[in-house]
Parts: sequence; C-alpha cells; structure tokens
Amino acid sequence: MSTIFVESGGAASAQLSLSHWIKRLRVPPDAWSLRRRWLVALLIAGLVFGLGAHGWIVADLAGVEASRAALTASVQRLADARRALAQLPLLRRAAATTAVVPSAAPWSSADDVRIVSELAAQNSVALLAVEPGAVVGEGVERMRPVQLTAHTDFVHLMAFLHGLSDLPVLIVPVDVTVKQEAASLAVSATLRVFSALRPVSSNDAAHAFDGASLDSDDDEDIVFFDPFSLPQMQAADELPDASQLRLVGVLRDRTRGMALLDTPDGATTVVAGQQLGAERVTRLDALAITLARGGTTRTLALAEAS
Repeated sequence: MSTIFVESGGAASAQLSLSHWIKRLRVPPDAWSLRRRWLVALLIAGLVFGLGAHGWIVADLAGVEASRAALTASVQRLADARRALAQLPLLRRAAATTAVVPSAAPWSSADDVRIVSELAAQNSVALLAVEPGAVVGEGVERMRPVQLTAHTDFVHLMAFLHGLSDLPVLIVPVDVTVKQEAASLAVSATLRVFSALRPVSSNDAAHAFDGASLDSDDDEDIVFFDPFSLPQMQAADELPDASQLRLVGVLRDRTRGMALLDTPDGATTVVAGQQLGAERVTRLDALAITLARGGTTRTLALAEAS
C-alpha cells in the first residue's frame, strides 16, 4: 500500500501569485500607482532613446562616417601627390630628352622652302609657288605653315606625300586639293612644319610592328588607287590577244603584297607568282606590278591608263 502526499499549500500559493500579477496587469492606467507610472514612463523613454540613437548612427546624422571617408580620400590623395612629386625629376629629364631636332643653327623659313623643294624635285613634282607663313606656338608646338602649289601626276604626288616622313623635321600636310587638268594634276596644299619635332622614319615604324601578328583580325585592308586614271588599260602591242586590264590598287606589308585589277570580267585580286590568263605576276611593288609571258614582260603601274 502506497501513500502520495500532495502539498496543496504550495500549488495554491503559485496559482494565487499568478492570478495576482494578472490582476495587476489588468488594472486600467488611470488606476496605476505613481511608482508604476514612473517605471512605465522610464521604460518607454529608454526604448525611444535606444531607437533614436540607433537611427542617428545608421543615418549618420552627425557626419562621422562621411568625415572618415573624406579623411581616407584625403590620405590617398596625399600619398598620390607625394608619389607624383617623387617622380617629378624623372619626368623633367624625360621631357628634356624629347625628340628635338639637333641643329647648330635655328630652323628658319628658308630651311622649310629648301627641304620641300628638294623633296619635290626628287619625286618629279613641279612646284609653282612655295610661301612660308608666320610662326605660331612655342616650344614643341612651334609651327610654321607653308603654302604650295604644284603640277604632277598621282603616283608622284603620293611619293611626295610619303617622302615627308623621311625629312629631318615633322611636316604635316593639311587642306590638300587636287584638280585634274589637261596634261597633269594641279595640287595646292598647306604644310605645317614643326621644326622642334622629327617624324618617325619608315624603318622605325616597321620595327614598331615587329612583334605584331601579321594575321591579326584587327588588320585593315587599305587599297590605294588612282582616281584620275582612264577606265581601261590596254595590253602591250606585242601581245595582241591580251585582255584589257587596269591596275586599281596595291596593298603591301613587310612580307607579302596583293594587287587589285579591273578586268572585262570584273574586279580580281592577284599576288606575286599567280597566273593571270596567259601571263604570270612576277613582281609586285608599291606602285606597279610586272607581268611575264614567255620571254616578254610588261609593267602595269597605277599612273598608266593604257
């Protein structure tokens, strides 16, 4: 036989305490004691203060985070300025060694006329007038315009313009006007002569592309043609059965070349060694191609119209 003792007094006390707190919570606010009102007011004030302080910090109303970011940026700019200041002597030395034409005497307008005239004579360009203008700018930007008028053909004009890169000073052609006359082309142009600079020579320009791929997809096909040539080119007299051909343009790089021909059947391209009807392309340069048939050869140049 077992006996279970239940302490009814403890359970009753717990229930009485819980019901007592429930009744106190259900008391309407107008019946609260002064102490209770102060406690609730302090709790609400603390909660509002905590939420307000958190919102103040998050919104950065005091600008603390903005000040920190500005300070970080200022420190970074100061470090950059110090690095630039440390590199200033090196930059000055590099600027002092800029490609300036070494000359014992200052470059003058007479030198401009001389080198332009010599280049024109070398490329069969008949100068009619060469008029140097007033100097503009200072230092490396010092420039003198030179107005020229001349008579020539298209091939020799292109050779003259290409030869500007081999002169001892940088000469940039601008406002070039070409008009066809009865027997030649009338050319008028303005040459800007920068006597303190020198151009990049053809050899230097070729070396600059030594590391570049010849088969790059970025290479552009540039075709030069004579817009003043006649529409057709006749074959030589000793080849009566040769087709009518016209050399439209030539594209070349350091290793290969390609010519564009206009034939009665339409435009076609050829390379050195290719068979063209009864003839074979034996040579291809910047201004002409050479065709061979048996023991005879003939040359088609851009300037030819027959």
